[in-house]
Amino acid sequence: MVTWEGVAGPGPGQSAVYRKYLRLQLIAKKNFSSSIAGRLVLSLGFEKEGMELALATTIAGGTFLGIEPESDALKSAVRNASCDFMVNTLDEALRVLKNEIRKRAPLSTGLLGSPANLLPEIAERGVQPDLIANLTPERFALRDPSRAAWDQILERGVQQFPADFHESAELLAREEVRWTATSPQDMRRMDTIALQAIPATDTIRRQWLEHAARYFRHAPLERVVHLSGEERAKIFEALRRESQSSPLQGAAILHWRDANGVQQSSSI
Repeated sequence: MVTWEGVAGPGPGQSAVYRKYLRLQLIAKKNFSSSIAGRLVLSLGFEKEGMELALATTIAGGTFLGIEPESDALKSAVRNASCDFMVNTLDEALRVLKNEIRKRAPLSTGLLGSPANLLPEIAERGVQPDLIANLTPERFALRDPSRAAWDQILERGVQQFPADFHESAELLAREEVRWTATSPQDMRRMDTIALQAIPATDTIRRQWLEHAARYFRHAPLERVVHLSGEERAKIFEALRRESQSSPLQGAAILHWRDANGVQQSSSI
């Protein structure tokens, strides 16, 4: 469960995590038989963008290893649940990750250390991630021998996580909709109704809705997902009907942008 009490600096925002989750799913569809389960994502840094990618990876079902030289950043990631384990050596990290990768189970691990030292060790030992990311290149400028190690890992056929994201035609036909609630019970009801409106064959959006609730339970209570206009209207009407027979505990609002990019909202 994500909680921000006692965490210095901004935590991972749900919309940013959702967009990284979509990127992972598009990469998986193209390169990994449509699933990132059993795949290892290696990232430099466990600050805000690293936390976002770690959460996106575990929600998508993959395993994540983030190299971070600052212990405070890793401790914050552990507190907000974007990091499940914090370790001090590559051996410890591999022991933690090995079984989870074999079981195709999601897990996020933070390795305390410098990329300049750890990347050459990773390359030398033949550890081969499926996807690598350096989301803050200004912070982790790769110079020899870490640049040579990075290039060696890339040459072995690993995919590189893109810094930019071009939405697919399918997503462009939908709106990014956000709904908010004042109680966890109301949010669960809204999530359930949204799942009922999304086809069973749409595993990407369903997986997001089924698992995001575990991580985003802090205030403000909200959920983000792409919906067609028809789906959004269907969810709104279902919520309105249900709230008439069993009132929500507080205000619930759907937010979206119309075709002109103007922010719209409707209260339940």
